[in-house]
Amino acid sequence: MRLKKRIRKIIKWGPWSYRFWRELMRRPYEIAFPTPAIADDILSEFPEAAELRDKYPELRAEALKISMGRELPANHEIMAAQTTFYDFDKIPWRMANLRAYGFDYPDNMAEMPIMADFLRRNPHVVSATISVFPAGKHLRPHRGPWKGVWRYHLPYLVQDLGDGRTSCELMIDGRDYFLKEGEDMLWDDTFMHSATNRSDTPRIVLLLDVYRKNHPWWLNWISRGVLGAARIGQRTQGMRAKAAIGT
Repeated sequence: MRLKKRIRKIIKWGPWSYRFWRELMRRPYEIAFPTPAIADDILSEFPEAAELRDKYPELRAEALKISMGRELPANHEIMAAQTTFYDFDKIPWRMANLRAYGFDYPDNMAEMPIMADFLRRNPHVVSATISVFPAGKHLRPHRGPWKGVWRYHLPYLVQDLGDGRTSCELMIDGRDYFLKEGEDMLWDDTFMHSATNRSDTPRIVLLLDVYRKNHPWWLNWISRGVLGAARIGQRTQGMRAKAAIGT
């Protein structure tokens, strides 16, 4: 029995597995970016957030237009690696991908011209997604794979649950956060985190990945390689067709 467990562990964590390379890459990034889980000053790390705040009503309106009354593709249908998040509670997490690791989804972006214009002018925003997180959904605790970016949250549709709680509930590095509509946050998703929607309606949030601007030169090469590999993978796997919003 002990031998079988050891064999399974070797298979799971061997150098042929995604997990092996993910863990191997964590250490140099943790050395280069000894930042806290939550950015103390959003605008110092991501000054373009000021524009998202200023244009919030317009951005919110176009995001709600594409995400309400339409069945967007589920996360695990777009990316098979995300299936474990679906299997945890069998509730599909739906989303509209606009950009992922520098790879654009032009048909989806055409549905959101204001956000698309922002992305074209800000290529360092390497991923952009409208997340439709359904009622009752719980995203199990996990860590993001890559510390080369900050994760930006901007809630568009959130239910107030009273007592300071909302349907945009995040647990990050052991601490609970409840975001309200228009209340943005910049954080590091390589810290242990989870998400829960305890309301009876979906919550709709803009999720961005912002390339860290203080990359040391030697790590910048690695990060650019990560982005390049991700773009090739999406293109070869036909991700644009899988992520198409439809009507």
